[in-house]
Amino acid sequence: MMVCSLDTNILLYAANEDAPEHGVCKGFLEQVVRDPSDWMIADQVYLELYRALRNPKVMSCPLSPKEAASHVSVMRDEMGIMHCGYMSECWGPLIRKLEAGDFPFRRTHDAVLAATLISHGVKTFYTRNTKDFMDAGFMEVINPVDQ
Repeated sequence: MMVCSLDTNILLYAANEDAPEHGVCKGFLEQVVRDPSDWMIADQVYLELYRALRNPKVMSCPLSPKEAASHVSVMRDEMGIMHCGYMSECWGPLIRKLEAGDFPFRRTHDAVLAATLISHGVKTFYTRNTKDFMDAGFMEVINPVDQ
């Protein structure tokens, strides 16, 4: 089984009708939900999505706390997609990446996400920010909007 995952930006664009990427990302997410058995999303992504859905700098009509929590809960608990969380076993590979002399501190959350997903068997990662994940350890990093 080849496990795949999605970044927060794909889920956000699927939810945000004002985003130029909305149609493509919504369609992509609908494909994932039709056969969710090979998909896993980290709880970190759901928490980042909650924050983005409430952020007036990201959403022209930000959701209320209840609306954002409901949206995230439905995605996490009712769509059939597996989910995972950071485990202490991720620490070794993560700290080796963080201690590298050329590691940019702004990518710390991306490194935590990659370590979490890889430790749970994710091989393919879909994101709009492919450059931020090319050296993260995934077999493939794909921008679904460009496909």
